[in-house]
Amino acid sequence: MMHVETHFDWDKAIRIHQMSGVVNLPDFQACLSSLYASPNFNPDLNALWDVRKADFGNVAANDVRTLMQVVATNWGKDGKCRAAIVVSGMAEYGLCRMYESQFGSAAPCKIKIFLDIELAWKWFEASDEIVKGMTSRPLQS
Repeated sequence: MMHVETHFDWDKAIRIHQMSGVVNLPDFQACLSSLYASPNFNPDLNALWDVRKADFGNVAANDVRTLMQVVATNWGKDGKCRAAIVVSGMAEYGLCRMYESQFGSAAPCKIKIFLDIELAWKWFEASDEIVKGMTSRPLQS
């Protein structure tokens, strides 16, 4: 069973999602629907998705496209924030890169996939100029 715990850090203007368990499309859609319906949801907050303890073994390419569409429909296209997804390995990295690349210019924010949570935190602190020049290769220390 998939579980997502969300914390809002208003001082750092970020929401932190920690995901664990077996990821499946219906649970993930329900999680996102609940997030977007929350009175605490602010599309301008940065988002850190720590999915290192999640099992993506049952997630198919079509599921990735569906999740992207759920996010695009509910979040909007403001692009005023950053979303970091921290994964545990290259298989998860590839799956999340598919998610990132399917948005293209329609992404609701800047999305970057990381293998190192410390680099993700540094990315949130970096200037827009530095972020603009970052490539989409596996970012690890």
